[in-house]
Amino acid sequence: MRLRSSRIFLESATRDFKQTGAIAPSSRPLADSITRELVAQYRNPVSVLEVGGGTGSVTKEIARHLTEGDQLDVFEIDRQFANLIRQRLRDEPGLRDRTARIRVHNRPVEQISLRPKYDFVISCLPFTNFQPHAVRKIFEIYRAVLKAGGICSFYEYILVRQAAQIMSPKHARERCAGVSSVVREYLSKYCFKQQVVFRNLPPAMVYHIRFD
Repeated sequence: MRLRSSRIFLESATRDFKQTGAIAPSSRPLADSITRELVAQYRNPVSVLEVGGGTGSVTKEIARHLTEGDQLDVFEIDRQFANLIRQRLRDEPGLRDRTARIRVHNRPVEQISLRPKYDFVISCLPFTNFQPHAVRKIFEIYRAVLKAGGICSFYEYILVRQAAQIMSPKHARERCAGVSSVVREYLSKYCFKQQVVFRNLPPAMVYHIRFD
């Protein structure tokens, strides 16, 4: 299954790097870091939204900590990735015998119902590849779907956006600067914890924010 996941990831990244936004699937240390607040503050029953499921690396780590009565909704816009996650849920040991309810939605998170139903949002979206207004819209979607006191966890690759601002054409540099401005705004207001993950390709910074 790991070889198939890697092959599908490479095919997707080659076909549409802007959508994939990464050069390798999320590592186990990154998956562990981004789910740390879920684990630390877990109370059954819990409802989790994962956005940008990819090959299911983070999905598997989330599912590992869920039990009967819990719910996980995974939004993944790439059809091949969504189908891969569904297959892993059916066939992979540790996932197929799960007791939590897990649903995979092959559509963008912008189509989600905007009502507060989740305790945690775990976002794996490549914000660097988005337009600034789209990043702001996504953060506001996360705010809308989280219950009071809910936590949003996300990561960004270290220095990738800074490198893009140096090496890219002017219009891309301006877009990246706009994305950085939006992300910094939300972090300055709502971030309560962050962690560097070096054992990932590329290294990443994980952030945990609370909108309340």
